[in-house]
Amino acid sequence: MTYEMKVEPSKVRAEMISTRISASKESETFHEYQNREHKLPVISLPLHVPIYRMANFRTRTAQQSYLRREGKVSAFFQQENEAAQAIQHQILVKFAEEERDRSIASIVGVLKDEKQRQPLLVTSLGVVVNGNRRLAAMRKLYGEDSSQYREFSHVKCMVLPSSISEDEVVEIEVRLQMKRRTELPYNWIDEAIAIRELRDSGKSVKDLAALMNKSKGDIEDAINALAEADLFLSDRRGTPGDYESIESAKELFFDMGASLSAKQGESQELSRRFAWTLIEKRGRGGLPGRVYNFNPMFGKKADEVAERLAERMGVELQAGDGEYGDTQDDDFDINIVGGSEVSYKPLIALFDDPTAREELGDELLEVWDSIVEADKGKKRAQQPLNLIQQANSKLTEVDLTGAAPASLVAIEKQLDAIEGNVARLRNVVLKKRSDSSKLS
Repeated sequence: MTYEMKVEPSKVRAEMISTRISASKESETFHEYQNREHKLPVISLPLHVPIYRMANFRTRTAQQSYLRREGKVSAFFQQENEAAQAIQHQILVKFAEEERDRSIASIVGVLKDEKQRQPLLVTSLGVVVNGNRRLAAMRKLYGEDSSQYREFSHVKCMVLPSSISEDEVVEIEVRLQMKRRTELPYNWIDEAIAIRELRDSGKSVKDLAALMNKSKGDIEDAINALAEADLFLSDRRGTPGDYESIESAKELFFDMGASLSAKQGESQELSRRFAWTLIEKRGRGGLPGRVYNFNPMFGKKADEVAERLAERMGVELQAGDGEYGDTQDDDFDINIVGGSEVSYKPLIALFDDPTAREELGDELLEVWDSIVEADKGKKRAQQPLNLIQQANSKLTEVDLTGAAPASLVAIEKQLDAIEGNVARLRNVVLKKRSDSSKLS
Protein backbone atom coordinates (compact mmCIF):
# COMPACT_ATOMS: atom_id res chain seq x y z
CA MET A 1 0.00 0.00 0.00
CA THR A 2 1.35 3.43 -0.90
CA TYR A 3 1.08 6.57 1.17
CA GLU A 4 -1.88 8.76 0.23
CA MET A 5 -1.17 12.48 0.32
CA LYS A 6 -3.52 14.74 2.25
CA VAL A 7 -2.96 18.47 2.69
CA GLU A 8 -4.73 20.22 5.54
CA PRO A 9 -5.62 23.90 4.99
CA SER A 10 -2.89 26.24 6.19
CA LYS A 11 -5.18 27.71 8.86
CA VAL A 12 -5.82 24.25 10.33
CA ARG A 13 -2.09 23.45 10.35
CA ALA A 14 -1.23 26.78 11.98
CA GLU A 15 -3.80 26.35 14.75
CA MET A 16 -2.71 22.77 15.47
CA ILE A 17 0.95 23.76 15.64
CA SER A 18 0.26 26.78 17.82
CA THR A 19 -1.80 24.70 20.27
CA ARG A 20 0.91 22.04 20.53
CA ILE A 21 3.64 24.61 21.01
CA SER A 22 1.70 26.03 23.97
CA ALA A 23 1.52 22.59 25.52
CA SER A 24 5.10 21.57 24.73
CA LYS A 25 7.77 21.37 27.43
CA GLU A 26 10.48 20.20 25.03
CA SER A 27 12.88 22.40 23.08
CA GLU A 28 16.16 22.16 21.19
CA THR A 29 18.93 24.65 20.54
CA PHE A 30 19.20 25.86 16.95
CA HIS A 31 22.14 27.93 15.64
CA GLU A 32 21.36 28.50 11.95
CA TYR A 33 18.78 31.28 12.30
CA GLN A 34 19.93 34.94 12.43
CA ASN A 35 23.47 33.76 13.29
CA ARG A 36 22.67 33.24 16.94
CA GLU A 37 21.40 30.60 19.34
CA HIS A 38 17.64 29.98 19.56
CA LYS A 39 15.61 27.64 21.75
CA LEU A 40 12.98 26.22 19.40
CA PRO A 41 9.94 24.28 20.65
CA VAL A 42 9.69 20.60 19.71
CA ILE A 43 6.24 19.12 19.10
CA SER A 44 4.69 15.96 17.70
CA LEU A 45 2.46 16.21 14.63
CA PRO A 46 0.36 13.65 12.79
CA LEU A 47 2.29 12.29 9.81
CA HIS A 48 0.03 13.95 7.26
CA VAL A 49 0.22 17.48 8.70
CA PRO A 50 3.69 18.74 7.67
CA ILE A 51 3.94 19.68 3.99
CA TYR A 52 6.94 19.60 1.70
CA ARG A 53 8.66 22.85 0.84
CA MET A 54 8.27 23.29 -2.91
CA ALA A 55 11.13 25.79 -3.19
CA ASN A 56 13.57 23.16 -1.92
CA PHE A 57 16.70 23.62 -4.06
CA ARG A 58 17.46 19.90 -4.01
CA THR A 59 14.36 19.10 -6.06
CA ARG A 60 14.54 21.87 -8.68
CA THR A 61 15.99 19.71 -11.44
CA ALA A 62 13.52 16.89 -10.82
CA GLN A 63 10.62 19.35 -10.77
CA GLN A 64 11.69 20.84 -14.10
CA SER A 65 11.94 17.36 -15.59
CA TYR A 66 8.42 16.50 -14.41
CA LEU A 67 6.97 19.73 -15.84
CA ARG A 68 8.53 19.00 -19.23
CA ARG A 69 7.60 15.33 -19.25
CA GLU A 70 3.97 15.89 -18.26
CA GLY A 71 3.43 19.18 -20.07
CA LYS A 72 2.54 21.02 -16.86
CA VAL A 73 2.73 24.79 -16.44
CA SER A 74 5.65 26.19 -14.43
CA ALA A 75 3.27 27.29 -11.64
CA PHE A 76 2.22 23.68 -10.93
CA PHE A 77 4.45 23.22 -7.90
CA GLN A 78 2.49 25.45 -5.54
CA GLN A 79 2.94 25.00 -1.79
CA GLU A 80 -0.71 24.20 -1.01
CA ASN A 81 -1.46 22.18 -4.15
CA GLU A 82 -2.26 18.63 -3.03
CA ALA A 83 -1.47 17.14 -6.46
CA ALA A 84 1.89 18.93 -6.50
CA GLN A 85 2.62 17.74 -2.96
CA ALA A 86 1.98 14.16 -4.14
CA ILE A 87 4.50 14.55 -6.99
CA GLN A 88 6.98 16.18 -4.65
CA HIS A 89 6.57 13.16 -2.38
CA GLN A 90 7.51 10.82 -5.25
CA ILE A 91 10.58 12.92 -6.06
CA LEU A 92 11.70 12.98 -2.43
CA VAL A 93 11.14 9.25 -1.94
CA LYS A 94 13.48 8.60 -4.85
CA PHE A 95 16.13 10.78 -3.20
CA ALA A 96 15.50 9.12 0.17
CA GLU A 97 16.22 5.72 -1.36
CA GLU A 98 19.58 6.78 -2.82
CA GLU A 99 22.82 5.64 -1.26
CA ARG A 100 26.07 7.58 -1.38
CA ASP A 101 29.06 5.77 -2.87
CA ARG A 102 27.56 2.46 -1.68
CA SER A 103 29.06 3.17 1.73
CA ILE A 104 26.39 5.34 3.32
CA ALA A 105 22.94 3.83 3.78
CA SER A 106 19.89 5.48 2.25
CA ILE A 107 17.60 7.55 4.45
CA VAL A 108 14.92 4.89 4.08
CA GLY A 109 17.40 2.24 5.25
CA VAL A 110 18.49 4.31 8.25
CA LEU A 111 14.89 5.02 9.33
CA LYS A 112 14.04 1.32 9.10
CA ASP A 113 16.74 0.56 11.66
CA GLU A 114 16.97 3.69 13.80
CA LYS A 115 13.52 5.33 13.53
CA GLN A 116 13.33 9.13 13.83
CA ARG A 117 16.30 10.44 15.81
CA GLN A 118 16.24 14.15 14.90
CA PRO A 119 13.17 16.38 14.62
CA LEU A 120 12.15 17.90 11.31
CA LEU A 121 12.57 21.67 11.05
CA VAL A 122 9.26 23.30 10.08
CA THR A 123 7.71 26.75 9.89
CA SER A 124 4.72 27.78 12.01
CA LEU A 125 2.57 26.67 9.04
CA GLY A 126 4.11 23.20 8.99
CA VAL A 127 6.26 23.71 5.87
CA VAL A 128 9.35 21.51 6.14
CA VAL A 129 12.55 23.57 5.89
CA ASN A 130 14.93 20.71 6.70
CA GLY A 131 14.03 17.03 6.66
CA ASN A 132 11.89 16.78 3.50
CA ARG A 133 13.53 13.48 2.48
CA ARG A 134 13.20 12.05 5.98
CA LEU A 135 9.49 12.92 6.01
CA ALA A 136 9.05 11.27 2.60
CA ALA A 137 10.88 8.16 3.84
CA MET A 138 8.71 7.91 6.95
CA ARG A 139 5.57 8.29 4.87
CA LYS A 140 6.77 5.64 2.43
CA LEU A 141 7.45 3.14 5.23
CA TYR A 142 4.22 3.92 7.06
CA GLY A 143 2.26 3.53 3.82
CA GLU A 144 3.86 0.13 3.20
CA ASP A 145 3.19 -1.23 6.70
CA SER A 146 1.41 1.02 9.22
CA SER A 147 1.65 -1.69 11.87
CA GLN A 148 5.38 -2.36 11.63
CA TYR A 149 6.15 1.36 11.40
CA ARG A 150 3.38 2.66 13.66
CA GLU A 151 5.79 5.06 15.41
CA PHE A 152 5.78 7.07 12.18
CA SER A 153 2.10 7.89 12.58
CA HIS A 154 3.43 11.03 14.30
CA VAL A 155 6.65 12.93 13.62
CA LYS A 156 8.72 15.15 15.89
CA CYS A 157 9.12 18.70 14.60
CA MET A 158 11.18 21.68 15.71
CA VAL A 159 9.23 24.85 14.92
CA LEU A 160 10.70 28.13 13.69
CA PRO A 161 9.22 31.46 14.85
CA SER A 162 6.16 32.69 12.97
CA SER A 163 8.00 35.93 12.19
CA ILE A 164 10.57 34.24 9.96
CA SER A 165 10.79 35.54 6.39
CA GLU A 166 11.13 33.51 3.19
CA ASP A 167 14.64 34.90 2.67
CA GLU A 168 15.61 33.64 6.13
CA VAL A 169 14.11 30.23 5.35
CA VAL A 170 16.28 30.04 2.22
CA GLU A 171 19.38 30.98 4.20
CA ILE A 172 18.65 28.26 6.75
CA GLU A 173 18.25 25.63 4.03
CA VAL A 174 21.52 26.65 2.40
CA ARG A 175 23.45 26.81 5.67
CA LEU A 176 22.29 23.34 6.66
CA GLN A 177 22.89 21.76 3.26
CA MET A 178 26.28 23.37 2.65
CA LYS A 179 27.82 22.10 5.86
CA ARG A 180 30.25 19.20 5.47
CA ARG A 181 28.23 16.15 6.38
CA THR A 182 27.51 12.61 5.28
CA GLU A 183 24.21 13.37 3.56
CA LEU A 184 23.76 13.21 -0.20
CA PRO A 185 24.88 16.60 -1.56
CA TYR A 186 22.97 18.78 -4.00
CA ASN A 187 23.74 17.90 -7.60
CA TRP A 188 25.73 20.64 -9.34
CA ILE A 189 22.72 22.13 -11.15
CA ASP A 190 20.54 22.45 -8.05
CA GLU A 191 23.45 24.02 -6.20
CA ALA A 192 24.08 26.46 -9.06
CA ILE A 193 20.38 27.37 -9.14
CA ALA A 194 20.54 28.10 -5.41
CA ILE A 195 23.58 30.31 -5.92
CA ARG A 196 22.00 32.23 -8.79
CA GLU A 197 18.70 32.80 -7.01
CA LEU A 198 20.47 33.99 -3.88
CA ARG A 199 22.61 36.33 -5.97
CA ASP A 200 19.54 37.66 -7.78
CA SER A 201 17.90 38.30 -4.40
CA GLY A 202 20.65 40.81 -3.67
CA LYS A 203 23.37 38.82 -1.96
CA SER A 204 26.94 39.62 -2.94
CA VAL A 205 29.41 36.99 -4.13
CA LYS A 206 31.32 37.55 -0.89
CA ASP A 207 28.20 36.90 1.21
CA LEU A 208 27.36 33.80 -0.81
CA ALA A 209 30.87 32.43 -0.37
CA ALA A 210 30.56 32.78 3.41
CA LEU A 211 27.02 31.37 3.49
CA MET A 212 27.82 28.34 1.34
CA ASN A 213 31.31 27.59 2.67
CA LYS A 214 32.86 28.16 -0.76
CA SER A 215 35.41 30.48 -2.35
CA LYS A 216 34.32 33.46 -4.43
CA GLY A 217 35.79 31.69 -7.44
CA ASP A 218 33.57 28.66 -6.78
CA ILE A 219 30.49 30.90 -6.67
CA GLU A 220 31.35 32.65 -9.94
CA ASP A 221 32.20 29.35 -11.64
CA ALA A 222 28.82 27.88 -10.69
CA ILE A 223 26.94 30.92 -12.00
CA ASN A 224 28.84 30.83 -15.31
CA ALA A 225 28.36 27.06 -15.67
CA LEU A 226 24.60 27.34 -15.15
CA ALA A 227 24.40 30.20 -17.67
CA GLU A 228 26.13 27.99 -20.24
CA ALA A 229 23.84 25.07 -19.39
CA ASP A 230 20.77 27.26 -19.93
CA LEU A 231 22.09 28.45 -23.30
CA PHE A 232 22.80 24.89 -24.41
CA LEU A 233 19.35 23.64 -23.43
CA SER A 234 17.45 26.58 -24.92
CA ASP A 235 19.50 27.55 -27.99
CA ARG A 236 20.96 24.20 -28.99
CA ARG A 237 18.47 21.62 -27.76
CA GLY A 238 15.30 23.70 -27.66
CA THR A 239 14.50 22.08 -24.30
CA PRO A 240 14.91 24.82 -21.67
CA GLY A 241 14.90 23.53 -18.11
CA ASP A 242 15.74 19.93 -19.10
CA TYR A 243 18.54 19.83 -16.53
CA GLU A 244 18.35 16.09 -15.85
CA SER A 245 19.70 15.40 -19.35
CA ILE A 246 22.98 17.22 -18.61
CA GLU A 247 23.63 16.31 -14.96
CA SER A 248 26.60 14.13 -15.95
CA ALA A 249 28.25 16.90 -18.02
CA LYS A 250 29.30 19.04 -15.06
CA GLU A 251 32.98 19.20 -16.00
CA LEU A 252 32.29 20.44 -19.52
CA PHE A 253 29.89 23.17 -18.43
CA PHE A 254 32.23 24.43 -15.73
CA ASP A 255 35.10 24.45 -18.24
CA MET A 256 32.86 26.32 -20.71
CA GLY A 257 31.97 28.91 -18.08
CA ALA A 258 35.62 29.52 -17.28
CA SER A 259 36.86 29.61 -20.89
CA LEU A 260 34.03 31.48 -22.60
CA SER A 261 33.72 34.24 -20.01
CA ALA A 262 37.10 35.52 -21.24
CA LYS A 263 35.91 35.67 -24.88
CA GLN A 264 33.47 37.89 -26.72
CA GLY A 265 31.59 38.25 -29.97
CA GLU A 266 31.89 35.69 -32.74
CA SER A 267 34.93 34.08 -31.16
CA GLN A 268 32.85 33.31 -28.07
CA GLU A 269 29.89 32.06 -30.10
CA LEU A 270 31.99 29.72 -32.21
CA SER A 271 33.89 28.41 -29.16
CA ARG A 272 30.54 27.77 -27.52
CA ARG A 273 29.44 25.68 -30.50
CA PHE A 274 32.65 23.67 -30.34
CA ALA A 275 31.78 22.87 -26.72
CA TRP A 276 28.14 22.09 -27.58
CA THR A 277 29.37 19.59 -30.15
CA LEU A 278 31.60 17.94 -27.55
CA ILE A 279 28.66 17.66 -25.14
CA GLU A 280 26.55 15.96 -27.80
CA LYS A 281 29.40 13.68 -28.81
CA ARG A 282 29.95 12.74 -25.19
CA GLY A 283 26.25 11.98 -24.75
CA ARG A 284 26.41 9.52 -27.63
CA GLY A 285 29.59 7.93 -26.35
CA GLY A 286 31.60 9.36 -29.21
CA LEU A 287 34.11 11.38 -27.24
CA PRO A 288 37.38 9.45 -26.78
CA GLY A 289 39.55 10.05 -23.74
CA ARG A 290 39.09 12.42 -20.84
CA VAL A 291 36.90 15.50 -21.21
CA TYR A 292 39.70 17.63 -19.78
CA ASN A 293 41.87 16.90 -22.83
CA PHE A 294 39.41 18.77 -25.06
CA ASN A 295 39.30 22.01 -23.06
CA PRO A 296 41.78 23.89 -25.30
CA MET A 297 39.53 23.19 -28.30
CA PHE A 298 37.06 25.82 -27.10
CA GLY A 299 39.64 27.70 -25.02
CA LYS A 300 43.11 28.87 -26.00
CA LYS A 301 43.26 26.78 -29.20
CA ALA A 302 39.82 27.80 -30.51
CA ASP A 303 41.11 30.20 -33.18
CA GLU A 304 43.51 27.59 -34.57
CA VAL A 305 40.74 25.00 -34.58
CA ALA A 306 38.45 27.44 -36.41
CA GLU A 307 41.02 28.18 -39.12
CA ARG A 308 41.82 24.52 -39.77
CA LEU A 309 38.16 23.49 -39.72
CA ALA A 310 37.23 26.27 -42.14
CA GLU A 311 39.98 25.15 -44.52
CA ARG A 312 38.88 21.53 -44.20
CA MET A 313 35.22 22.36 -44.85
CA GLY A 314 35.97 24.80 -47.67
CA VAL A 315 34.54 27.74 -45.72
CA GLU A 316 35.97 31.20 -46.38
CA LEU A 317 36.43 33.36 -43.29
CA GLN A 318 35.94 36.98 -44.35
CA ALA A 319 36.50 40.26 -42.55
CA GLY A 320 34.13 40.75 -39.60
CA ASP A 321 31.14 43.10 -39.59
CA GLY A 322 30.51 43.51 -35.88
CA GLU A 323 27.75 40.95 -35.29
CA TYR A 324 27.39 38.83 -32.09
CA GLY A 325 28.13 41.64 -29.69
CA ASP A 326 31.26 43.01 -31.40
CA THR A 327 32.05 46.61 -30.68
CA GLN A 328 32.83 49.68 -32.77
CA ASP A 329 35.49 52.17 -31.75
CA ASP A 330 34.26 55.55 -33.04
CA ASP A 331 37.59 57.30 -32.51
CA PHE A 332 39.58 54.92 -34.68
CA ASP A 333 36.79 53.45 -36.82
CA ILE A 334 38.04 49.91 -36.17
CA ASN A 335 35.80 46.86 -35.87
CA ILE A 336 36.79 44.56 -33.03
CA VAL A 337 35.45 41.09 -33.84
CA GLY A 338 35.79 38.83 -30.81
CA GLY A 339 39.53 39.48 -30.67
CA SER A 340 39.91 38.31 -34.31
CA GLU A 341 40.29 40.02 -37.70
CA VAL A 342 37.97 37.56 -39.41
CA SER A 343 34.29 36.79 -39.16
CA TYR A 344 33.33 33.34 -37.95
CA LYS A 345 29.72 33.73 -39.08
CA PRO A 346 30.00 31.15 -41.90
CA LEU A 347 31.27 28.50 -39.45
CA ILE A 348 28.69 29.46 -36.84
CA ALA A 349 25.95 29.08 -39.45
CA LEU A 350 27.33 25.66 -40.35
CA PHE A 351 27.22 24.53 -36.70
CA ASP A 352 23.67 25.85 -36.42
CA ASP A 353 22.49 23.70 -39.31
CA PRO A 354 20.95 20.56 -37.74
CA THR A 355 21.53 18.53 -40.90
CA ALA A 356 25.29 19.18 -40.82
CA ARG A 357 25.98 18.64 -37.12
CA GLU A 358 26.85 14.95 -37.20
CA GLU A 359 29.35 15.25 -40.03
CA LEU A 360 30.71 18.51 -38.65
CA GLY A 361 31.25 16.92 -35.24
CA ASP A 362 33.36 14.17 -36.81
CA GLU A 363 35.37 16.72 -38.76
CA LEU A 364 35.90 18.79 -35.62
CA LEU A 365 37.36 15.82 -33.75
CA GLU A 366 39.65 14.97 -36.66
CA VAL A 367 40.91 18.55 -36.78
CA TRP A 368 41.52 18.44 -33.04
CA ASP A 369 43.42 15.15 -33.34
CA SER A 370 45.69 16.67 -35.98
CA ILE A 371 46.39 19.71 -33.77
CA VAL A 372 47.17 17.50 -30.76
CA GLU A 373 49.53 15.32 -32.80
CA ALA A 374 51.27 18.38 -34.24
CA ASP A 375 51.74 19.79 -30.76
CA LYS A 376 53.20 16.51 -29.58
CA GLY A 377 55.68 16.65 -32.49
CA LYS A 378 56.65 20.21 -31.56
CA LYS A 379 57.23 19.17 -27.97
CA ARG A 380 59.39 16.24 -29.06
CA ALA A 381 61.35 18.51 -31.39
CA GLN A 382 61.86 21.08 -28.63
CA GLN A 383 62.79 18.55 -25.94
CA PRO A 384 66.57 18.29 -26.73
CA LEU A 385 67.01 22.06 -26.41
CA ASN A 386 64.98 22.13 -23.19
CA LEU A 387 67.08 19.37 -21.62
CA ILE A 388 70.38 21.00 -22.63
CA GLN A 389 69.20 24.34 -21.25
CA GLN A 390 68.28 22.65 -17.98
CA ALA A 391 71.67 20.89 -17.79
CA ASN A 392 73.50 24.14 -18.50
CA SER A 393 71.47 25.92 -15.86
CA LYS A 394 72.36 23.27 -13.29
CA LEU A 395 76.07 23.49 -14.14
CA THR A 396 75.94 27.29 -13.82
CA GLU A 397 74.60 26.90 -10.28
CA VAL A 398 77.51 24.67 -9.17
CA ASP A 399 79.83 26.30 -6.60
CA LEU A 400 82.94 24.18 -5.87
CA THR A 401 84.24 26.50 -3.14
CA GLY A 402 82.95 24.30 -0.34
CA ALA A 403 83.31 20.95 -2.06
CA ALA A 404 84.63 18.18 0.20
CA PRO A 405 88.22 17.19 -0.71
CA ALA A 406 87.20 13.52 -0.78
CA SER A 407 84.64 14.30 -3.50
CA LEU A 408 87.02 16.06 -5.91
CA VAL A 409 88.11 12.87 -7.69
CA ALA A 410 84.47 11.88 -8.26
CA ILE A 411 83.64 15.41 -9.43
CA GLU A 412 86.49 15.27 -11.93
CA LYS A 413 85.20 11.98 -13.32
CA GLN A 414 81.73 13.50 -13.73
CA LEU A 415 83.20 16.50 -15.53
CA ASP A 416 85.09 14.14 -17.87
CA ALA A 417 81.80 12.37 -18.60
CA ILE A 418 80.08 15.71 -19.23
CA GLU A 419 82.82 16.76 -21.65
CA GLY A 420 82.44 13.45 -23.46
CA ASN A 421 78.68 13.94 -23.76
CA VAL A 422 79.16 17.51 -24.96
CA ALA A 423 81.57 16.34 -27.64
CA ARG A 424 79.16 13.60 -28.74
CA LEU A 425 76.21 15.96 -28.91
CA ARG A 426 78.25 18.62 -30.73
CA ASN A 427 79.18 16.08 -33.43
CA VAL A 428 75.50 15.20 -33.87
CA VAL A 429 74.60 18.89 -34.18
CA LEU A 430 77.32 19.49 -36.76
CA LYS A 431 76.19 16.49 -38.82
CA LYS A 432 72.53 17.57 -38.73
CA ARG A 433 73.43 21.12 -39.73
CA SER A 434 75.56 19.78 -42.59
CA ASP A 435 72.73 17.51 -43.79
CA SER A 436 70.30 20.39 -43.56
CA SER A 437 72.50 22.69 -45.65
CA LYS A 438 72.85 20.02 -48.35
CA LEU A 439 69.07 19.66 -48.60
CA SER A 440 68.63 23.39 -48.96
